[in-house]
Amino acid sequence: MAEPKTKPERRVAGRSKFRLPERPPRVVETNPLREILQEAKAQEEALSAKPAPRTQDTPAKRVAGVGHASTVRRDTPAKEITGVSRADIVRAPAAPETSAAISFREFSKRWSPILRSGQMSVCRVLFEMTYEAGQTECFTSMPKLAAAAGLKERQCYNVVAQLELLGFIERPEIFNTPTKKGTIFRLFLSPQTPGAGSNRRYHIGGEGD
Repeated sequence: MAEPKTKPERRVAGRSKFRLPERPPRVVETNPLREILQEAKAQEEALSAKPAPRTQDTPAKRVAGVGHASTVRRDTPAKEITGVSRADIVRAPAAPETSAAISFREFSKRWSPILRSGQMSVCRVLFEMTYEAGQTECFTSMPKLAAAAGLKERQCYNVVAQLELLGFIERPEIFNTPTKKGTIFRLFLSPQTPGAGSNRRYHIGGEGD
């Protein structure tokens, strides 16, 4: 007589057909070093939760030479290279510096890190026409300035506009009359706040000089 067939066990959703043997519970060993590290971490978190005083310098800041006071008053290395300080930017004189004890070699050495060769060439020509001549401004035309600086006329227009944005030169008056054509230039020995031509005067057509 045939043996009766056994019914397969009914499968329950979410229940795996294969079961891994249960692992024995893990015995937690006491580790003195772990307790010391946990205690040190808790102390560090408690200290970091307190707001540090604004004037306090951290060891990393002392090593790097940066502190709370230095972030306000200290000049950056880039400013030291170019000779620009916070006082130069905030309290820059409105009028160009007087001639005196500065030569174009000193000007070039001071500002060569930020001025390109074409910009420096235009500054050289204007320096010769102003400070070396004992004047604070000069009158010339753009073609003559371009020829003296060794630039093309269109390139000279671009360089002059760049120097104006940087605050090294100013063009207070531009003439284009039958009797006078040219521009009055002022060269600053240190960059000024650009005036964006707000005070510029144009003399065009039949207007008087």
